[in-house]
Amino acid sequence: MLNVFTSLVINQLKQRINFMNQRMHGEELRIYESGTKYCLIILFDINNQVVLGSIALNASARRDLCMTKAFLSLIENTRIPKAVLAA
Repeated sequence: MLNVFTSLVINQLKQRINFMNQRMHGEELRIYESGTKYCLIILFDINNQVVLGSIALNASARRDLCMTKAFLSLIENTRIPKAVLAA
C-alpha cells in the first residue's frame, strides 16, 4: 500500500513525463510502476523499438528523486527541440 506522499510523487512524475512526451519527436518516456514505492522510467526510441536509457527509483527516497530530476532534466535539455526565436 502506498502512502500519500509516495502516490503524490509518482503522479507528479507521470504528469511531467506526459508533458515531456508531448514535445518529443521519435522518442518517448515510459513509466512502469508496480503498485509499490518502486518504479522504472525508460527513454524509448519509437522508430527502432530500442531502449535508449532507463532509471529505476524508490519514490520515497530523496536521493532517488534528485537523480530522477537530473535524468529528466538531461533528457529535456538534450532531446526536446528548442524553439527558434526570430528577430
